[in-house]
Amino acid sequence: MKIALSGYYGFDNAGDEALLAAITGSIRKHNPNTDFVVFSGNPAGTTSAHHIQSVYYLNPLKVLRELIRSDLLISGGGSIFQDVTSGRSLPYYISVVALAKFLRKPVIFYAQGVGPINRPLSKFLMRKIANKVDMITLRDEASRRLLHDIGVTGPPQIITADPVFTLKTSRTEYEAAERLLASHCTQGKIIGVAVRKWDSLYNYQQSLARVLDQLSASGFEILFVPFHWPDDVKESQNIMGLMNSQARIINEQLNTSSLLALSAKFHLMIGMRLHALIFAASQETVFAGISYDPKIDGFLKLYDTRPLSLEPETMFSEIDSLLNNNSLRDSIVKRSVDMRDKAEKNAILALSLLKGRLVTEIQT
Repeated sequence: MKIALSGYYGFDNAGDEALLAAITGSIRKHNPNTDFVVFSGNPAGTTSAHHIQSVYYLNPLKVLRELIRSDLLISGGGSIFQDVTSGRSLPYYISVVALAKFLRKPVIFYAQGVGPINRPLSKFLMRKIANKVDMITLRDEASRRLLHDIGVTGPPQIITADPVFTLKTSRTEYEAAERLLASHCTQGKIIGVAVRKWDSLYNYQQSLARVLDQLSASGFEILFVPFHWPDDVKESQNIMGLMNSQARIINEQLNTSSLLALSAKFHLMIGMRLHALIFAASQETVFAGISYDPKIDGFLKLYDTRPLSLEPETMFSEIDSLLNNNSLRDSIVKRSVDMRDKAEKNAILALSLLKGRLVTEIQT
């Protein structure tokens, strides 16, 4: 059995690379003989990192050939169906889905976080094509409501959880994370920070720098961790330049396992990147989110929290409250166990679309 995967893969985004590892790992947990092909922005890099076949995502002949050879298309996870960062990405991803359905292949939207979708063409394409897919799993209720409002009502829609919650980290990886931290920091009270450039949220930088200075004065070391390397490095350095106290940055590309293990070692993760928050939650680390997109708000809501205020005094008060909430970690642990169970359902639901094929493979 062969499964094709379409998503934002091969672009050095830690969250999306973690999604790819989580999706393929979960599928193989339930069906070890599965083969994959990934439509990637960097096929050689994807094959090297994940040890699976990959073809260039903008080569139409190769994409067509691999869809013909595949038994299922998994579209996602992540936030590929939105038109805020680009007006071109949604038409591309939905066109791959349309091609698969033209070839009569089953298609699942896998743990998607949908939206924002603002352009009339984007809404038309989603309504026209998404109603033809076989199953949709979503990582939050807001995505389900958006699809309903657009007019996507045909396929079964099931709310699950982000696939990254299924990833596990070994003792060796935790030990490597400790060594990495020791090379950047001098003591154990560390706050991780994962930011990204977002033009409409430019005013957050000064506030965050002031708050990080206060946290540093309280005895914490500040460590910036770029989740999209090297893109996030400049934004991290900009905020560091606004600080009066010393902060450090891990200016190198880390793989999924390293970032997960690192997230377990922080007292707190302050994140703009969604998967910085998800990594922290999965590793039972307290986290605080700065919202630039509804997907951040949606994830924080799952943990009964809200985005940080952009007013520095209030932001510091909110973070200080998180750091001194003794029951919060227990709450995060309990919720993350539930999220892990829901995330595992994505693979089971995807493979259910191939139930007849799986039975045939077992019999032969």
